[in-house]
Amino acid sequence: MTHIAIYAEDHKLVSKLIDDLRKGRKVQGFEELQHKKGYEHSEAVLQNFIKEDQKHGNSILVKDENRSLRTFSSGEKRKALLEYLLKKEPEYLILDDPFDCLDMQSVANFKSRLAEVKENFTMLQIFRREDDILPFIGKVLSFDSSGKSMLKDKADFIKNKKGILSEIKAIPPASKIFENVPESLIKMNKVNVSYEERPILSNISWEIKRGEFWKLTGPNGSGKTTILSMVYGDNPKAYGVDLFLFGKKKGSGESVWDIKKKIGYFSPALTELFNRRNTVEDMVISGLVDSVGLYQKPTDKQKALAKQWLETLGFQDKAKKIFNDLSNLEKRMILIARAMIKHPPLLILDEPSTALDDKSALKITNLINHIAAQSDTAIIYVSHRKEKGLKPDFEYELIPTENGSVGKIKIQ
Repeated sequence: MTHIAIYAEDHKLVSKLIDDLRKGRKVQGFEELQHKKGYEHSEAVLQNFIKEDQKHGNSILVKDENRSLRTFSSGEKRKALLEYLLKKEPEYLILDDPFDCLDMQSVANFKSRLAEVKENFTMLQIFRREDDILPFIGKVLSFDSSGKSMLKDKADFIKNKKGILSEIKAIPPASKIFENVPESLIKMNKVNVSYEERPILSNISWEIKRGEFWKLTGPNGSGKTTILSMVYGDNPKAYGVDLFLFGKKKGSGESVWDIKKKIGYFSPALTELFNRRNTVEDMVISGLVDSVGLYQKPTDKQKALAKQWLETLGFQDKAKKIFNDLSNLEKRMILIARAMIKHPPLLILDEPSTALDDKSALKITNLINHIAAQSDTAIIYVSHRKEKGLKPDFEYELIPTENGSVGKIKIQ
């Protein structure tokens, strides 16, 4: 079988190619697949099954199980979709970024299963990271600046894709100084968390001090989100355990909003439902008033600081552009600037490079490394994969056990 990896640097071009294939149109280079039986394995397809599960209380993907599809981990859901599609005996299978947001063990299992069936049908793997390319695929399709498709050997594609990162200027200074910030920002002493008698965290002891750069890792379902919600959110599990935030025990007086004022936060989900026509400048300034998007007229001082940040990012010509019209990479760099504009004592970055290609991910890690080196802000960088170029001081790894995940500190 001839399997092809398709580089999704410009997902619009890839989407058109896949749409043409699905509708049986003739696509140059894929003539042999015209009118063949093909299926798509993607997050969008999976979400449709999840919606059906919500409506009817069961899913054809897990009909022999006694629990809802929604309760399965990301890896289990994608495996269930794959097995369902394999039973349909496809002549070709479109795999749209199948490993995004999966932990390393889930990725290894997925790749192993696909290797078992690679002789049965043609695979078209849409990818953003070169490490994700299935090992048995030797051809890569990409698009040039004019939108023309090019098919290359994988080795040639990887060699020619290496780019030079542009230098990031010094980050702007803080607009104000946070007073009375202790040396210890977060301290957990033997914290245990369970949900419905299912243990999630077991004896977690972790301290983050001013200016430290931490990477938080662990497989899907290991408790990374639980820890973040205990620190940044209003997770009731944070009360009644030995958890100290900025020198005070959680629940001893400070409100969630008092705590959030000292934290810069980024997640790709932050603007999922954001539909206001705020400018790029407005979005950066909104970090000064702890909102997502700006709902008040900015001051001249705020505008001047936002201008400095846009110059640091090389986005000075984008100040008046509409935020929602930016590319994914540009949005994320702006949102990181928004989270950092007030130089908070703590910056939480939750999967900032997910669904980005290698070049874009390197730009994100380059920016974060500069923030770490040029500020006193402590950083927690959450990721499910090894990020090339990232330079944390320490790594806190969550390791699942029968009694909940335990923590292990690694010095980088």
